[in-house]
Amino acid sequence: MKKIIVTTAMMLCVCSVNAASVEVALDTNPDRENSGSYRYVDNLLQSLKEKGWQTNVFARDTIGSEEERVARVRSGTLNVSLSRYTAAAQFVPEMQVLQLPYTFKSVDHQYGFFAKSDYLDDINKRLASEGLRVLAVLPTGAFLGIFNREKPIETVHDMLGLRMRALDSNQLNMFEMMGASGVIVPLSEVSNALKTGIVDGYINASSVPLMFDQTSLLRHFTDAKLIMSARLALASQYWWDNLSIEEKEQFTASSMEAQSEVFDWVNQSEKRHKKMLIEAGVEVYEPTEEDIATFKSALSGMNQFVKGVSDERIEQLQKMVNDYQP
Repeated sequence: MKKIIVTTAMMLCVCSVNAASVEVALDTNPDRENSGSYRYVDNLLQSLKEKGWQTNVFARDTIGSEEERVARVRSGTLNVSLSRYTAAAQFVPEMQVLQLPYTFKSVDHQYGFFAKSDYLDDINKRLASEGLRVLAVLPTGAFLGIFNREKPIETVHDMLGLRMRALDSNQLNMFEMMGASGVIVPLSEVSNALKTGIVDGYINASSVPLMFDQTSLLRHFTDAKLIMSARLALASQYWWDNLSIEEKEQFTASSMEAQSEVFDWVNQSEKRHKKMLIEAGVEVYEPTEEDIATFKSALSGMNQFVKGVSDERIEQLQKMVNDYQP
């Protein structure tokens, strides 16, 4: 009996040492009810733990900024980072096409394309040389609407005179086409920029001000559904290559389940998030089809700002996306 106990203990020790592991750096607060990217991580790690994986989570900004986290992933010193979409799009310019205004018709359309097409497989072949791999494209919430503290926005013409926080140069161009101006502000500085008047607002999912406690800094929300809400689960290619085939299959299955649940949550939670905005003092406007048409018309020329991608490829990608409409 003693020999059996010793042998069993040794086996447990070996299993523990050899267990697959993953370290994930968060991009938001750990809030399942308001953050799609955190909800994905929470789903994912619970599933992996059940499969015997060792997991570790780094809180937002504890191991560096967005840029620093991506650098860590590329170098192989961080396994997974929840990062902005441009972290991969900077290396594969055609990914910008998928963030053009009104490319996707619904949240289900977005899910169908990224989860059921082979587009990410193609992207990952190109990202491998950069040390990166996209595990999933995740919604933080529903499609992006317009938040501001100055005035109600019903049509694109109401954007005139507003100064908006921009995430990148593409959003600068977008705001200009809508008659507003833009200022690039890092995520960590957005609240201060709103407080000091550097910007009047931003575009984001309805859940974001709730997640970052910014409802007191904003007065108006227009659900214009401009662009898909998207963050990336971005992995180190070095880490991925060192997983066994079985571990890759386990991780992929857990990731797909986690991603699917997040998209279901987005559809179910949108009404609740809007109600919470109203309760926090933010006026919510639901645009009519005629209102939305003014935004679509103003932004119809955004294709010209996709650099490094031919018109033919842009059209090809847009057709590919349309094929995945529910």
